[in-house]
Amino acid sequence: MSAEALALLAALFAAHFLGDFTPLASARMQEAKAKGAPLGPIATHAAVHAALVAAAVAAIAAPAMGLLAAVVALEFASHLALDWARGRLGARRPAMGDPSRQAFWTAVGLDQLGHALVLLVIVALVL
Repeated sequence: MSAEALALLAALFAAHFLGDFTPLASARMQEAKAKGAPLGPIATHAAVHAALVAAAVAAIAAPAMGLLAAVVALEFASHLALDWARGRLGARRPAMGDPSRQAFWTAVGLDQLGHALVLLVIVALVL
């Protein structure tokens, strides 16, 4: 893997951290993600991630605008789908929504793995 690819991947992971684990993920977004509803705050959360990904990709790789737009769309759609699905599963299966249960942590881990795989795809597409 090239130094540029490693730098981009590190920037994307940092962007993901900022979008999920700082005040950029508001209490309303977190509550909606936990239930998988309402969709508006989850979409806003996905838009925050898409903006952070756009900034990281533009700063490090400077792709053509069409490719940058495709990457932003991929991040938005995948982040929305993954967070909505995990929330809906947690709402339907109480063990998956309960942080004291192993099923919750397995669901969180799978969610984070899904996001990480999308970020790897973005690196592959851009570089």
